[in-house]
Amino acid sequence: MARLNLNEAVLVVVDVQERFMPVLFEPQRLVSACQLLIGGAKILGLPVLVTEQLPEKLGPTVTELREVLGSDYRPIVKAEFSAFANESFRRAFAATGRTQLILCGIEAHVCIRQTTLDALDLGYDVFLVEDAISSRYEFLYRSGVQSCLEAGARRTNAEAVLFELMTTAEHPQFREVQNLVKSLAPKIYGNG
Repeated sequence: MARLNLNEAVLVVVDVQERFMPVLFEPQRLVSACQLLIGGAKILGLPVLVTEQLPEKLGPTVTELREVLGSDYRPIVKAEFSAFANESFRRAFAATGRTQLILCGIEAHVCIRQTTLDALDLGYDVFLVEDAISSRYEFLYRSGVQSCLEAGARRTNAEAVLFELMTTAEHPQFREVQNLVKSLAPKIYGNG
C-alpha cells in the first residue's frame, strides 16, 4: 500500500461552493476538514488545485476556504464532473509532476467518484479524505465513498494526511501543523 509522500502529493479541492452548502450532509464537517487540509498544505508547501463547477450558477468556493487559500485561490472552472475530463485541470495537475492526489470536496457520488476513477485510470494514487467529502444526502455520501474505495482509492482523514506527510514530530513545521489541528479538530470530530 502506497503512503503519502510530501514530494509526490497534490491537494485537490473539488467544487466546495456556496450554493451547495445549505443542502449538504454535514457541511460544517466538510468545510472544517477542508480548511485543515488547505492550511496544512500551505504550511508544508504542498501544491493545491481548486475546481469550481459552473461558478456563475453555483457560486464561488466558500468564503472560509477562500480565506485560507489567500493568494493561492485560483480556481479551475469546469463543467465536467471529473476534474480530469477538464483540459485546464489536466494540464495543471500534469505541471506539478506529482503522482498522488489528496482528494476532498463534493459530491462524493458524482465529481469525487468520477475524478477518482479517471485518476486511477491514469495511474495516479488517490487518497480519499473521507471527513473532507460530502454529498446532498448521507446515503449518497457513503455510497460515493464506498464506490471510490472499491475502485482502488485509499481511505484516510484530514488529520492523518497531515501527520503522514510530516512522518515525524521532528519535522520543522510539526508544531505549526499541530496547532492548526488542535484548532480545527473539534469542529470536525466533535467536542467543539
